[in-house]
Amino acid sequence: MILMTIPVPVLFILLCDMPQQTEFDIILVGQGLAGTALGWTLQDRGYRILLIDRCETTTSSKIAAGLITPITGLRLVVSWRLEEFLPFSTGFYRKIEQKTASSFFELKPMLRLFSSEQEQEQYRKRSETHFPELVSLPEPLADESAFEMSRGGFEMTQGGQLDVPTYLSVSRTHFSTQNCFLEADLDPVSDVKFEPERVILPRWNLSADKIIFCEGIHGQQNPWFQSIPFEGAKGEILTLKIPGLTERRVVHRGVWLAHWQDDLYRAGSTYDREHLDCDPTTAGREEICARLSEFLKLPFEVVDHRAAVRPVIRGRLPIMGLHPAQNKVGFFNGFASKGSLQTPWMANYFVEVLEGKQTLDKHLDLSRKVNLSQ
Repeated sequence: MILMTIPVPVLFILLCDMPQQTEFDIILVGQGLAGTALGWTLQDRGYRILLIDRCETTTSSKIAAGLITPITGLRLVVSWRLEEFLPFSTGFYRKIEQKTASSFFELKPMLRLFSSEQEQEQYRKRSETHFPELVSLPEPLADESAFEMSRGGFEMTQGGQLDVPTYLSVSRTHFSTQNCFLEADLDPVSDVKFEPERVILPRWNLSADKIIFCEGIHGQQNPWFQSIPFEGAKGEILTLKIPGLTERRVVHRGVWLAHWQDDLYRAGSTYDREHLDCDPTTAGREEICARLSEFLKLPFEVVDHRAAVRPVIRGRLPIMGLHPAQNKVGFFNGFASKGSLQTPWMANYFVEVLEGKQTLDKHLDLSRKVNLSQ
């Protein structure tokens, strides 16, 4: 056997020529509503972060209407922890608007029109005891030439709307200018390696203390989280041209109708648990149009039609935490249609959990959803 000895000066040159590994505190995978909120929160606390995203054209975050609806459903239930989440989200979005010199969040009242006598009765039972401070009855309720209002309705005073595409776009620009954004399709098996103190991404020569997956519905394909009980729901949304409509509140009756810009409005949404793809369907379009025609008197034209799958997790609560078998791997997901309202507060809460300042609520705890035997 011939042993080759490399002279010390040559060895020094070889080592110096090796590209130095770029180090971060936390790498986030997914720049939807969850990953973006967590990214801002971590960066605001001084963490060195990197956001990795596939930059897909269609995702549930990118087509989301961004509605913050105070009272929801047929049972007229106040949105979970609205009194905590709404003020926090408002301050969070306002701060980012200021930092990015942009505008994407608006507090605005919403209009709920009754579609049945049962809804009327439910409102009579609950309005004075469950949410008296959240409703009003303006006169007139709305423009009678535009809406069918024979059963009446009410106005929700503490609603809001996030322009999600703008929020995600200006956030991505901010992270890019800070050199902490990477467009890539990361494979959680082949691209992620572990050392005793670090997680390594060899393909990009990156390392971090932790990697946290905020992948939305893609999380159900991640081998680390295969036991998470995802119950994805496909939603379809239409963009409509409605000349002559001047209503700027979000209107709810079976579906919602929200102003976007000029005479363009968005309407939705469907809820399909069987066909979990991003393909718009004729059935989805017809369902939204039929429901809209029940209360909108003005003619409308469909100018765009999109679909995506919401990351619903059984129990309807978000899930977060570090993996019980590998504490360098984290999860922050499951906000479904409540991401605009919940992700700012939850991101702050999760960071405090990571810092040991909070105990993770058992209902939100990843470790209770992970089956280590799989």
